[in-house]
Formats: sequence, C-alpha cells, structure tokens
Amino acid sequence: MRHPIHSAILTGMVLVATSAFAASKATVNIPFSFSSQGHSYPAGQYVATLDTTHNVLALSNKTETAISARWVVGPADYNPNEEHLTLKFDDLGNSHTLRTVQLGPRITSRLDAPARHHDAGATATVSGQ
Repeated sequence: MRHPIHSAILTGMVLVATSAFAASKATVNIPFSFSSQGHSYPAGQYVATLDTTHNVLALSNKTETAISARWVVGPADYNPNEEHLTLKFDDLGNSHTLRTVQLGPRITSRLDAPARHHDAGATATVSGQ
C-alpha cells in the first residue's frame, strides 16, 4: 500500500530535478568583445553553467574553454516562460562592459561600476537558451 505513495513522491522529485537542471546550463552568442572586472573577452559563443549547490555561475567561451569567469550569484526575479540566460552590458561607444548575468532564478551582483551620470551610456541585453 505504501509503494504507490512513495512512487508519486519520487516522480515529483524527479520532475523538479529535471526542470532545475534545464535552467542550470545555457548557450549564448555574444556578437561583440566585452570586458568584465578588468578582463577582456572576445566575441563568440559562450556557455553559462550554474552550480546551485554553491551558488556559482560560470561563463566559458565554447571554443576556447580557458576563457572563462565565475561569480557568486543570488536569487532573482524569474519567469520560466522567458529566456533562461540574460547578459546585460553597459555600452559606451564601441566598448561593452558586462553589468549582470542571470541564468534562470539566479543573478550576479552588479559587475561593473555604476556610471557617474545616469545618461552616460546605453545598455545592451543578450539572451540565450
């Protein structure tokens, strides 16, 4: 008699684990070079992975895996019907500085220094799945 109840609970746990895994990895094409915290990154395809156990998000160049960065992340507003991966940049002319990275329900703190003037530059958003 207990077996069907345990099966239902286990099935629910597997479904939750599967949906959590789906939001823990995503790929994005960044069409411009950019900087973050004093490091330069080339344009290209990047893979974002989320370690939910340690709340660490990694962003690695898909072809040159040595080009990567890692950040501690916290909770974020998240709509599962929207893009899983969102990178926001500050744009000043031809210069792009990474502002935040959000993968599913986790986001980095602000990675760049706030602009001195609210109208000092534009922002760009790149999304992927």
